[in-house]
Amino acid sequence: MIDHPFARTSVGGLIVVMIFCLSAVGEAQTSDIDKAKTLQAARERYYNLRTLGLSDVQVAIQPNWDLLLEGTNPAPSARTLLNNLHFWISIDAGDKLQLSHDAKAVPVDQVEAVEKIFKGMNSSVTGFFRTWSIFLLSSPFPVPGSDYAVERRANGFRFLQQQNDLAVTIDTDNEFAITEIRAVTVDRTSSLKPILEKTPAGLVLKGYTASSQRPDGSNTTVQAALEYETVSGLRMLHKVNLDTGFQGASTKFEWVFTGYQVKLR
Repeated sequence: MIDHPFARTSVGGLIVVMIFCLSAVGEAQTSDIDKAKTLQAARERYYNLRTLGLSDVQVAIQPNWDLLLEGTNPAPSARTLLNNLHFWISIDAGDKLQLSHDAKAVPVDQVEAVEKIFKGMNSSVTGFFRTWSIFLLSSPFPVPGSDYAVERRANGFRFLQQQNDLAVTIDTDNEFAITEIRAVTVDRTSSLKPILEKTPAGLVLKGYTASSQRPDGSNTTVQAALEYETVSGLRMLHKVNLDTGFQGASTKFEWVFTGYQVKLR
C-alpha cells in the first residue's frame, strides 16, 4: 500500500474558497467615477485565452513524484508504480475541467491505493485550475451589469463586493494590476496576492501567495510559481510549482504539462 502525501493538506480547499469569493455579487456604492468604464478597463488589462480564440484544450500532466515524496521513505515498488501512472487534463468551451488517469499497468492489489492517489491529485489540480482559470479564462473582476462598488484610491482602485456574510475586496494599482484579493466570512479570512507579468496582450498570472485563517488560529498557505510556453500562438502552462502549508506542515507539488491538443474557435 502507498502512503500518499496528498492528505497532508488540502490545496483545493483554500483555492475553492477563493473562487467562490470571486464570484460574489456586490453591494452598490455611490461614486463619482464611471463604474462601468472602470470595470471594462480593468477586465481588458488581462491576458484572456478565450478572447484570443481558445475553445478546448487537452494536455498530459506529469507530477514530480520525487519532490512530493521528499522526506519519506517509500519502497522502490511504490516509485515504480507512481511513475507508471499517467494523467490528462481537459478543459472544454464551457470551462469544465476534467482530470483523467491511466492505471492499466497497476497490479490488482494496488488499485485501491492508486485510486486514493488519483482523488488527492484531482483535488489539488482542480483547486489550482479554478484559481488559474479566473485570471486566464474569465476575469477576477465583477461581471458587467452586476452590482458592485469601485473606489478611486491614491495608488489605484478598489473593487468591493458583498453577498450575505461574504465580503470581498480587490485592490489594484493605477493600471489595474491586482495587488491583493481579500475575502472575509464568519469562519475565515482569506487573501490572494497574485504575481503578474506584463505582456503585449495583457497581464498574465505568473504566481501567487494565498492564505486562509480561521478563528481557531488554523492557517493554510499556498505559494505558487507558474511557467508558460507558446502553443498555437497562445500562452499555455508548462510547469506549476506549489508549496503548501498547514499548521506548520509543508507539502510541495510540481507538475509539467506536455502534448497539448488545442482547439481554436
